[in-house]
Amino acid sequence: MDRDYWNRISKNYEREVLSVFDNDLQGVVEEKIAAAGVAYPRGRAVDVGCGIGRFTPLLSEMFCEVDACDFTSVGLKKAKARCRSKKNVRFYELDITKDSFPFKTVDFVFCVNVLIMPSLDSRMRAWWNVSNQVVSNGTLLLVVPSYESFQMEYYHRVLARIGDGESTGSAVKNCIDEKATAADMRLGVLQLDGVRTKHYLKDEVETMVRARHFEIVEVRKVKYRPQCDSKFATWDWLVEARRN
Repeated sequence: MDRDYWNRISKNYEREVLSVFDNDLQGVVEEKIAAAGVAYPRGRAVDVGCGIGRFTPLLSEMFCEVDACDFTSVGLKKAKARCRSKKNVRFYELDITKDSFPFKTVDFVFCVNVLIMPSLDSRMRAWWNVSNQVVSNGTLLLVVPSYESFQMEYYHRVLARIGDGESTGSAVKNCIDEKATAADMRLGVLQLDGVRTKHYLKDEVETMVRARHFEIVEVRKVKYRPQCDSKFATWDWLVEARRN
């Protein structure tokens, strides 16, 4: 992950990034946080990749202690300002692909669109770190970009061009990002606003989670409002899982 890039993005995060907090149409993520707070009344939580801290205040209300971490100093500065009145939140600047977590394992690990590194090696190291933070019988709430959603959005763009009079060949060609490579696409690494970003198949993320000794409680779509001139509503995958 490019620290300088994400520090630049964090300066204008609200305009640069699709906020799960602001665009979750059905409020699925907030609902899951609230339910976890009830399930662990004296619980501790970790906000992995907290960014500018959109969900951190809610986590602080639902849990006794919250550790929040990110690798962007700009994002952390904004997160700290957002949580200045929250006395039960601690912040850490760290790179989860390289650094060990400096805090204890917890009851609830919250990880939203963090495991998106294009490098398989970096992603596996980050995933190992994240999954190791959950205590036995603790809960992981994981949100990742959906490969199926990306493909359906592509399909709708192609159909729209054909409907406007383009030939099928031209429509397909014009909807393919010229930076995309066959190797990346096989691994689910797709261009998102010009940035190589890992996307997950539903079966893929389920297999990944089970391999780390979790029991899957639920897999749901986090649906978003159509963006810009698109009429297609995209989604991410949400996985709620309990540590065996």
